[in-house]
Amino acid sequence: MYGWLICLICLALLGDSRALVMQEATNPDVRWFGFSLLRVTNNPQAQRQPDAVPMLRLDKSRFALGESVFFWVGVESKSGAIIPREYQDTCRLTITRPDGTNKPEPVSWPIDGSTDRGWRGGYGLGPDKAQPGRYTLVFEFAGQRTPPATLVIEDVPILRRIKAEFVFSRTSDGFASHDGNVTLIINNWSDHVLRFPRPGDDNSLVSVSLFKSDRSYRSDFFYPAVGFRDPDKRSDTSFDTFAWDIASKVPSVTIRPGETYRQAFPLRAALEEAKKHSFLGPGRYHITFTATLQVLIGEKDEKWSEFCPVRIPVAAAEAFVITR
Repeated sequence: MYGWLICLICLALLGDSRALVMQEATNPDVRWFGFSLLRVTNNPQAQRQPDAVPMLRLDKSRFALGESVFFWVGVESKSGAIIPREYQDTCRLTITRPDGTNKPEPVSWPIDGSTDRGWRGGYGLGPDKAQPGRYTLVFEFAGQRTPPATLVIEDVPILRRIKAEFVFSRTSDGFASHDGNVTLIINNWSDHVLRFPRPGDDNSLVSVSLFKSDRSYRSDFFYPAVGFRDPDKRSDTSFDTFAWDIASKVPSVTIRPGETYRQAFPLRAALEEAKKHSFLGPGRYHITFTATLQVLIGEKDEKWSEFCPVRIPVAAAEAFVITR
């Protein structure tokens, strides 16, 4: 009897589950013991607990109604050890809305970068229309939860005096012109100075989505820098959140009260970038330009500073035709 037990323990330490099954089948006296060892050694989570914890971070806690609500979620490795792959589908974000209802949703593990040693990514409230009030956020990984984080969305009247839009140049038949521009127009009808990173630069990318009407083609990419950036005004400074002390270090735009800012993005440059990914054959296409402007309203010590940067979403779509 004891000889069999010693043998089973050795086999368990060696991880030979096939031998354990054989011992259970040939020696009824050790059936329960052998089966228990088999269950333990075949459970990878019992063998490899992740040395990592979930993280959730807010850059600010007050948001303006109508802006893109943004925060950080991720997984931090405490020792730099590899995070077992079997835990990569355990991430979940729970959002409690102002009306008390919950919205749990899975969060996918990133597919790029070093995916086995932790990560951090930007997240938002999703496609649901935000409502004024208090939201509570909890991020979960491998059964561990972050402390609840709270943000408040408020109706901020000054945003109604700031208008941002993309406008397409059109042909006589109403389609977007290949040789025209997609112009970003920002009107400042407020009584405060506005500052934001120059759109199209590395810190304020413009996204382009292009698809064919019959759904046989789709491409998503960032608007190329070539053709509109001033090489003398480039900066090596990078940041996640725009602030007053950063504005002087990177190419920025300042709009004073009553002024209008315009920046043209030639549509031809976007189409040439799309051709690098796949051939654009004849047909009808739809193209969308999207950007999020991190806007500072007024000065650092003024009343709107707690809401800054205000992330103002801008998007526009148009159809165009390629004939040859």
